[in-house]
Amino acid sequence: MFNKEILKYSLILSISLLLTAILKFIGYLNPNVLLINKFLVLLLVFGPALLVTIILAFKKILNP
Repeated sequence: MFNKEILKYSLILSISLLLTAILKFIGYLNPNVLLINKFLVLLLVFGPALLVTIILAFKKILNP
């Protein structure tokens, strides 16, 4: 009846929405728990991109 791929994506979507609602509720009850400074936000945003760039550069340099 259902495609397995659609079922997988709907399961992932429902779990992520549930986790978002739980974290939003926890943040509403105790707002001091989820304080994030600007350095941590910059690290989380630009860290993975910088790491991937470094890996691709090393791969390009080592494989001529």
